[in-house]
Amino acid sequence: MYWIDHYRLCAEIRRQSGHLTTALARLHPGTPVLDCPGWTAADLAAHLHAGFTWAAGLLTGGTTDFRPPHAFLGDVADEEVDPDAPWPAYVDTLTHAHAKSPVGIRIAEGGREPLDRAAAALLDALESGGPDRPVWTCLGEQRARFWAAWGALEAGIHRLDAEAVLGAAPALDREVSEQLVGVLLALVAEPASAAFFDPQFTRLRTSGERILVRALDSGGGPGQWLLGLLPEGPALLEPGSARPHVTVEAPGELLLPLLKRRVPPTAPGIRVTGDGDVLLDYLAHVFS
Repeated sequence: MYWIDHYRLCAEIRRQSGHLTTALARLHPGTPVLDCPGWTAADLAAHLHAGFTWAAGLLTGGTTDFRPPHAFLGDVADEEVDPDAPWPAYVDTLTHAHAKSPVGIRIAEGGREPLDRAAAALLDALESGGPDRPVWTCLGEQRARFWAAWGALEAGIHRLDAEAVLGAAPALDREVSEQLVGVLLALVAEPASAAFFDPQFTRLRTSGERILVRALDSGGGPGQWLLGLLPEGPALLEPGSARPHVTVEAPGELLLPLLKRRVPPTAPGIRVTGDGDVLLDYLAHVFS
């Protein structure tokens, strides 16, 4: 599943988080972030600080047990969040609570230091412990390499969110994006990951439709994935084993934001053939 080097993913976290904090510093804290409905720039900054702190805490905690993000934040009381709520609702409540904390307010007022420090702590944990450090994950082996991919995804996608508000459209790294597309689709096909999706995920089609995702000008990965929407749940099938109902083709740096619903299937550089409704239904039920 992973073909990009762990330390290259760490370098991508460093690069994208730097761009991200620069973009956030240019935004008024109350500015709405359109690709994160209901969130302002202050909320986005708080979300990232909480996420980086969570991942670093898991990596350095010496256990493969799950612990929720608020367990690592000293400024969010247990009664402010409901860990039993659907994951998106939990994350949204946590984000708003953390944004109102002293750390969240300091970041919102232009203080980059807490967010930079959280990113640095995550990178230190990933780089010092290496890719095979045991840690809880919701996908595959309980190893740190998952969190390098997760961090690159979080930093890269939310950089797009922040810079979109500024009217910019930066290009993501093609090879890294293709790797993250592979991770996203593996998450969809992993039953243990379902609890971390929107409740809409349970209403995903299960009638056997197949979606072929093809990375144009592939940078060394498999280049294509065939996702089957089966009665027992989504599954990654061997490409070429069955005819897809819909095919979506684009370079990795466009496929990733498409699958995260940051660009539409009609965006320049993306080609969809076959039953486009299958793709639209998939996008409506999986990621945000």
